[in-house]
Amino acid sequence: MHARERVEAVLNGRKPDRIPNFNIVMFFSAKQGGRSFRDYVSDYRVLCDCDFAVSERYGIDMLSAISDPMREAEGFGARVRMPENGVPYSPVALIDDLYDAPDKLKPYDPYNGKRSEDRLRAIEHLQQYRGEYVIGGWVEGAFAEACDLRGINDFLTDIACEDEDAIHALLDITCRQAIRFATAQVRAGADIIGIGDAASSLISPAMYRTFAFPYQKAIVDAVHAVGGRTKLHICGNTSKVLDQMVETGSDIVDVDWMVDLRAARDAAKGRHTVICGNYDPVAILLQGTPELVRERVNACADLFDGGYISSAGCEVPMDTPEENLTAVLRALEERGV
Repeated sequence: MHARERVEAVLNGRKPDRIPNFNIVMFFSAKQGGRSFRDYVSDYRVLCDCDFAVSERYGIDMLSAISDPMREAEGFGARVRMPENGVPYSPVALIDDLYDAPDKLKPYDPYNGKRSEDRLRAIEHLQQYRGEYVIGGWVEGAFAEACDLRGINDFLTDIACEDEDAIHALLDITCRQAIRFATAQVRAGADIIGIGDAASSLISPAMYRTFAFPYQKAIVDAVHAVGGRTKLHICGNTSKVLDQMVETGSDIVDVDWMVDLRAARDAAKGRHTVICGNYDPVAILLQGTPELVRERVNACADLFDGGYISSAGCEVPMDTPEENLTAVLRALEERGV
């Protein structure tokens, strides 16, 4: 099987030739290609060339246009700094008053949104490999995007102290823009849309139900409506909201390394949800040996009989030894299904 056939088999409940490998390789990919991360996040051609080379070399089964969380914020008008080899960030929150959000934030066409257009161009560029690979797009979840625009500390204070209607007004804006961006990526050729909602791991299950879940589900439903699939990615300890993550209906649910993978498996039982994860990207991939990598890759995979995709819990660190990422592929090839 080639990568596309392998991934489609798992998503459709069939046996692949081996478990797919969905490791996220942004910084690692740029370094392998000899490019600065600024180049990687600014020029879709650099991103695509680096990611294709890494995917071919290390057996990663999805070509992804993921790079950083600030593309949508920049489209809304946020000032974004791009360090040469660091994550793009906004030094000053665009929304300094929660109640100004509806007047200050205007929806925009992703093809006229600076780097949102660059992501769409990346997906279009990756179509040359669509015969063999699935193509992945990416959007920020509504909650994470609200944090990007308002500042995470201020927005977490808002949801504890401010008027709930004002909070939902901001979330509604970020959700509608995420849907617009996600569906544009599907129409450009993306098969799977990652939904990154990392900040939602920082709130209680009750707050998650109110302020994160409805918007995640709305994005999932919108992507499904235009023929795409979704991958819900929430960094951090999501142990207490696993059931809600599965309830969104996302085709794939990513699980970070500090979550009990058995609990994630059990939460997905009886649902059309594939679990992805979750060995430690630092202690295993960055700091471990190839033998330890193979041991942990197999230990995760041993918990499943189908409905599983292999990956570290989060992004592969930039300085991960090449032999360790190679060991992931070797372990998956040796075990088959």
